[in-house]
Amino acid sequence: MTLFMAAFCLAAVATQAQTYTNLYDFTAYGFDASNGSTTNSDGAELYGGLVLSSNVLYGAAWTAGTNGNGTIYSVNTDGTSFTNLHNFGPPYVTPGAVNSDGAHPHDTLALADNVLYGTTTEGGSNGYGTVFRLNTDGTSFTNLHSFSLGSDGINPNAGLLVSGGTLYGTAPYGGSEGAGMVFKLNINGTGYVNLHNFTGSSNDGGLPNGGLILSGGTLFGMTSSGGGSSGRGVVFALSTNGTGNGSGYSNLYVFTGYSDPYAPTTNNSGETPYAGLTLAGDTLYGTTVHGGTNGNGIIFSIQTNGQNFTTMYEFSLTTNSAATNDDGANPLCTMVLSGDTLYGTASAGGTYPAGTVFAINTNGTGFTNLYNFVPYFIINDAISFTGGSGPEDGVILSSNTLYGTTFYGGYLSGNVFGLILSSSAPTLNPIPLQAQMTGGTLQLNWTSSEFSLQSALSAGGPYTNVPDATSPYTVVTTNAQEFFRLRSN
Repeated sequence: MTLFMAAFCLAAVATQAQTYTNLYDFTAYGFDASNGSTTNSDGAELYGGLVLSSNVLYGAAWTAGTNGNGTIYSVNTDGTSFTNLHNFGPPYVTPGAVNSDGAHPHDTLALADNVLYGTTTEGGSNGYGTVFRLNTDGTSFTNLHSFSLGSDGINPNAGLLVSGGTLYGTAPYGGSEGAGMVFKLNINGTGYVNLHNFTGSSNDGGLPNGGLILSGGTLFGMTSSGGGSSGRGVVFALSTNGTGNGSGYSNLYVFTGYSDPYAPTTNNSGETPYAGLTLAGDTLYGTTVHGGTNGNGIIFSIQTNGQNFTTMYEFSLTTNSAATNDDGANPLCTMVLSGDTLYGTASAGGTYPAGTVFAINTNGTGFTNLYNFVPYFIINDAISFTGGSGPEDGVILSSNTLYGTTFYGGYLSGNVFGLILSSSAPTLNPIPLQAQMTGGTLQLNWTSSEFSLQSALSAGGPYTNVPDATSPYTVVTTNAQEFFRLRSN
């Protein structure tokens, strides 16, 4: 029996003068009914973004890998030499279960002196997550700290900030008040200090889900709740010498929402930020997942002294049952700054909708949808993604290329992508590769002669052009399986 598969990888597709490249698709994962784990060779479901050293990208996959607990990986910026640097576990970790190193790394890694630092949301010796380090060549993995119930935080899902010999981070739960906390420890795992316990009260935040940024002796961050009964999160400042009891802490801004969680999430200022902040001079820039007059989140700025909060951009309404729009919705990202331009991602909305990559000037002008992620297609009960879907974190910029990850893509497992920023690139809109199976014969259709049909014997390639293939194209093959994609000419 021959298996036909339209891979729908629009590799090197340009849209709005940007060139998109799918650098790596994480492989399909299997389900182990005995313990509920999902396993594969490389990882799956990418919540976190990327860090770059030379021409190598590093990231974390939240689940799968050989033990089902997630992985740390590297891949070159041209998509070659993917390496699984570390498999978390065993055993497979469910909430509250223990292991030696942690499980389910959730956010972007930190990199300093060829060492990667990160957190896991589960596992460790107490079952509530860990802080870890790993050399960039995959050696010397070390569990620096295992979180525990009590005054310690639990289940950290944000990345770490490295400053000198100190790591700073947040945990959304636990602490003395149960509303999360800010911590620091030395890069060798010693000197753990609880800097601040959130209370969720009117003069405090609660549930910090994003990372931190440092200026002088002050940490800046956000929480996704707190700020009082109608508060939907805060922007805060905290001294690096905090004592855990509120000393050195201040709310810079409280996002106002509705006390009824089922009320419409629309307002004038945004609500429920889940990411970190970007700092330029004395100005902080950030995103919220919800709120704004359309309910789909905002981009904002605020000065480090808490003055001049400004809504720079409100994501537009999504329309129809497909929830599409022109710009994206529900940004979960920490933005990256280059010159006077901020770059980020929206996790939903866009043309298809599967999220977008956007740019905006620091003065709030010039918002641009740089790329619309292409959704999945279902063919004969098989699901295939075209270049990723649902970015859960931001992008990084190197030279003229943005690099990032998506939660979905490939075999539902996520992908690593590159987006080349080039005003001279051809303007080509992503188009779907349509497939129809009739009586065991597969026919492929596409709508533009600007794209060539390519085929490969495995999903990872190598792909080659199908000679003289024009739309519609009838597939004739004796191979056990064959994969197809479109590529811009």
